Amino acid sequence: MRRNFYCYLFLVSCFLFLSCSRKTKQYDLLEISVDTKVGESLPLSKITEEIRAIELELTNESIINPQPNKLKRIILTDDHVFLAQTEKIFVFDRNGKFIHSIGSKGQGPGEYNEIRNFAIDETNKRLFVNTFRNIICYDFTGKFLKESPKLNSLIYDINYSNDELLIIVDYLGMDPDRSKQFSRTLIYNLNDDFQVTDSCFIKLISGSTGFSGGTVDNYILSADSVVYIYYPNATSQQIPSKTFLRDTLYRYKHNQLVPDLKLKFKRDGVDSEGNLFIYLINLYRSSRYVFADYYDYSLELEDDYWYVSFNFCYDTKTGERYKMGRDRYRDDIHDIDPVIIYPFHTNPEMFYYLHTHMKPDDLEEPNPTLYIGKLKK
Repeated sequence: MRRNFYCYLFLVSCFLFLSCSRKTKQYDLLEISVDTKVGESLPLSKITEEIRAIELELTNESIINPQPNKLKRIILTDDHVFLAQTEKIFVFDRNGKFIHSIGSKGQGPGEYNEIRNFAIDETNKRLFVNTFRNIICYDFTGKFLKESPKLNSLIYDINYSNDELLIIVDYLGMDPDRSKQFSRTLIYNLNDDFQVTDSCFIKLISGSTGFSGGTVDNYILSADSVVYIYYPNATSQQIPSKTFLRDTLYRYKHNQLVPDLKLKFKRDGVDSEGNLFIYLINLYRSSRYVFADYYDYSLELEDDYWYVSFNFCYDTKTGERYKMGRDRYRDDIHDIDPVIIYPFHTNPEMFYYLHTHMKPDDLEEPNPTLYIGKLKK
């Protein structure tokens, strides 16, 4: 039984690898070398046209937890700012005035234990919240509309594009004799009834899993009708099968993954013993810039850290590369340093970050200010 199982995995891997190889040759794949000297913080004025500040109103019902691991996603519409933390979604107007919150923590219909991420259908004024195992739908006023059944998989990201929901799911399982774990990752297309209308295989990893993502997970980004997919490895030590090009951003087109660009690390990110020492957390692009966040486990550590983290920015127009360590980005327009920027998952031509301004006479910590940047083209 075990031999048959691994024969099956081998045949599937070979088929998908050949298919992937053909697609790679069929499309132009931009390869970007990341092996450049670490520089100082990158001034945002070099890559942005403008940065707008929105002060988010502080009320008893709109207290934002400033810890980075509590923030899940911010979505900007023509009229609203939606901000999701692990336990609540806040709605502000475009001037930062608090309107209301959406949903509540609990076990009943329309309630959640923890928010993993969310997406919106702006045309029909609907908001979709995904926990780890189901999806809950509200209207923009916060009224509960419906929810999906519990899935037997983990949902890691969600987006609404081209009039349908897209989710990335991860199935964890055991081989037939239960001697080894495996993780199978797919993209699902869902209709309004949360039924799967199509799917696309991403990758299969054998061995222990232990997925670890970034502070803000943006694995499905859409720009107009174009959808980009990047999904990291389960752990830094795992090297996925060759059915999935590592450190590669894909376009999701006609329910197929088409390689768009690939980052090239030293020794392809693999050490002499075959272990992966580069862990790429996020990879995304605008029409001009490519951004990446990654850990390098091969470097010597400071302050008891056993890895070093980097931000990377590549200008496709000029060919300039910026590699930053702990200094990150610097908002030289508002004199704030350092900052970590995140793309709007439905418009990667824009980014955001939060910063809390404490004044000497403040008796309590105010809500952070939302800074919204527009990238150069």
